[in-house]
Amino acid sequence: MSITPEDMTRAKRAGRLAARRSLPVTVCPYMVKGTDRDRALAHLWLSAYLAHRPPEPGTVDYSG
Repeated sequence: MSITPEDMTRAKRAGRLAARRSLPVTVCPYMVKGTDRDRALAHLWLSAYLAHRPPEPGTVDYSG
């Protein structure tokens, strides 16, 4: 698994941009169930997205 600093920056930037545009979190281009590389980039993307667009209180169901 090789992730460059540019890959990391790109994933974070794309997550922030998606959040600013009010796109759904499902537009994340990285497969969470993919390779180790995909999962790592998905984590970066999702972290950046959620930092700029956190879920509304009560919308996340942790019972599952």
